Amino acid sequence: MEKTERAVKITAIILNVCSLLMTVIIFCFYLKFDRNIIELKKQNAFLDEQIEQQNQLTDDLSAVYKTKLEELDSYKDFEELILNEKEAYYNDIIDLEQKILSGETNKKIAYLTFDDGPYRLSESFLDVLDEYEVRATFFYLMKCEATGYDEEFSDVYDRVYRRIISSGHTLGNHTASHKFGEEGVYQSADYFIQDLLKNRSFIYDRYGYKTTVMRFPGGSGTSSMTPYIIPRLKDINYVYVDWNAETGDGKKVMSAETYTANVLNNTEGKNILVVLMHDYSENTLKALPDIITGLRKQGYILLPLCNRSVACH
Repeated sequence: MEKTERAVKITAIILNVCSLLMTVIIFCFYLKFDRNIIELKKQNAFLDEQIEQQNQLTDDLSAVYKTKLEELDSYKDFEELILNEKEAYYNDIIDLEQKILSGETNKKIAYLTFDDGPYRLSESFLDVLDEYEVRATFFYLMKCEATGYDEEFSDVYDRVYRRIISSGHTLGNHTASHKFGEEGVYQSADYFIQDLLKNRSFIYDRYGYKTTVMRFPGGSGTSSMTPYIIPRLKDINYVYVDWNAETGDGKKVMSAETYTANVLNNTEGKNILVVLMHDYSENTLKALPDIITGLRKQGYILLPLCNRSVACH
């Protein structure tokens, strides 16, 4: 009997201890759960605050955009607005040119120019120019599916034209065909002008961009016909540009280091530099970063050409 009572007491103690432990466990769980609830509430409050701020920001931006749109709607001629902005930019360039020529500043200008494109590599050239925040000038032909220039790259060409324009580079006219020989662009002044205008119409009709700067295929000294062509350029609102430095990539394939040296070692006495390159050359693409950084170290500011530059004729 006595053993039974003792067993009952021990069992009761065990049950009480288990009950106490269970109570402690439940309390701890509840405490942890309660803390989680509190933390979740804090997080929800923070999220609510963030959402409210985002909503307010969205409302503010919407109001700004609406105002801007209302302002833009007041302009009847968007093209004129864009031209005015570009004109102000070019005015600053021309002012800098005049200060350079008069000796008011020791700064110099380098105009990087690329001929004969677009090419499949042109987008890579544009990537480099974007990376180094350089605006350049591209003297391009009429390349599209209709003209039979590498039809498989027609979409690439289209992107390149648009990207040049939208990025603030200058797009120049290099004739539609760039053909030499008896049936080429230099067969007569009339033929040359027609070919030039054909490319101007192509660029304007397709991209809404008016070209005013051109480069003769091979340069102005290539043909005996150029003296007859030059007086007629003014009648169709064109000026032409040659160059006073080049990589040499249009003559033969050389190393990227040689192309870089050809430019950087031939700048002495040239406060306004016009560099001729071609965006089909892989080695020119490799050399381009060194050319850019090298010219900047020599004190050059790299800018896009406009039709009032002293480099134009």
